Amino acid sequence: MNLANPNLYDVVEDIYRDMLDSFTGTAFHIGGDEVNFNCWNTTEEITEYMAKKGYARTEDGFMELWNEYQETALARFQKANNGKLKDMILWTSHMTEPQFLKYLDPKVYTVQYWERSDNKQLPNLVNKGFNVIMSNYDDLYLDCGFGAWVGEGNNWCSPYKGWQKIYQNDPKKYLAAQGVTDPAKWKHIVGGETALWTEQAGDQNALAKIFPRTYALAERYWSDPTTGWFEAEPRLVYFTSAMEKQRGVYGNTLKPEWCVQSQGICKLNNL
Repeated sequence: MNLANPNLYDVVEDIYRDMLDSFTGTAFHIGGDEVNFNCWNTTEEITEYMAKKGYARTEDGFMELWNEYQETALARFQKANNGKLKDMILWTSHMTEPQFLKYLDPKVYTVQYWERSDNKQLPNLVNKGFNVIMSNYDDLYLDCGFGAWVGEGNNWCSPYKGWQKIYQNDPKKYLAAQGVTDPAKWKHIVGGETALWTEQAGDQNALAKIFPRTYALAERYWSDPTTGWFEAEPRLVYFTSAMEKQRGVYGNTLKPEWCVQSQGICKLNNL
């Protein structure tokens, strides 16, 4: 996007209006990740605009430009939505790093967190009062562990995230490991979402990548169990079978049919 062109915001507002007409609900995801400063720095119209505004062509200057867009786009969303905001969701990005988080208001934005579970952004976000949706790629990215679609070898977030690892996704433990032990701050984790990107997913393989792994995350976040994946396995095997036979939702096969018929005995001891 050419942030030097004021017509940009008319287009953004029109897109917001189209989406608001098509989707209801209390939340609206505005994206916000993978901003490329090099693109701005090599666009003459943008660099000239930055000079006029007094923005240096440094990291801090580009963040000022980004913040200008963020604030203007938010105002245009509010205008498109009859003067009201929704729960505005955005991805973790350069702007959610500790030194730039000042640009965002925790009363306005919920942050969808895709960084690793041990990244410093996670405790900083909850300490600053932001609500967080967990999608940390080291647990919850469903397209990991396959061949790269650019280049060779496996893709960037390999290895594959099995349902057992997804089931063990526990934000409280991740926060406690980084010194956040106050349960009041744990409550800023408002949910979790598996993520599947579509570079290598289509109508032939998407369901097999999504299910049954996403069922595992659903139980983790709905019930917050004190037990682990070993105890959950019979439930997941049964539920996966029920979804296939009763709802026609066919995901990846977990076990042979005999294991579905022989609940609790078709597994090795938990070593």
